[in-house]
Amino acid sequence: MDSNETVEHPDEDDMLRDQINSGIALVRAGRARLRLALPPYRDKIPNTHRLAFQSLCRVYEVTALMVDELRKEVPCREELLAEYEEICRGIEADAVAMLDGETSDRWC
Repeated sequence: MDSNETVEHPDEDDMLRDQINSGIALVRAGRARLRLALPPYRDKIPNTHRLAFQSLCRVYEVTALMVDELRKEVPCREELLAEYEEICRGIEADAVAMLDGETSDRWC
C-alpha cells in the first residue's frame, strides 16, 4: 500500500449491525465470553436467567465482537478500539454486580 493512499474502514454503525445480525446466539455466546472473563463466576453465570442479565450478555457479545473486528483492522483505529474495550470492562463490572445481587438504575 502506498503511504499516500487512505484506508477506508467500515462504518461503525454498519459493523455493529453486522454483529447483531450475524446469526450467532448472542445471549449464549455472551454468557460463554463472560465465563471466560470472570472465572470466579463461571458456575453462577449459566444459572442466572434474569432478563436484565440476558440483555447484558447480548450486549457483551456484540461489544466483544466489535473489539475482535477492530483488532483486525490495519491501520488500527486505536481510539475506537480502546472505547469498545472500556465498554467491555464496564459490562463485566455490571455483570459482577448483578451476580453479587447488587442493584443499579441501569438495570431492573
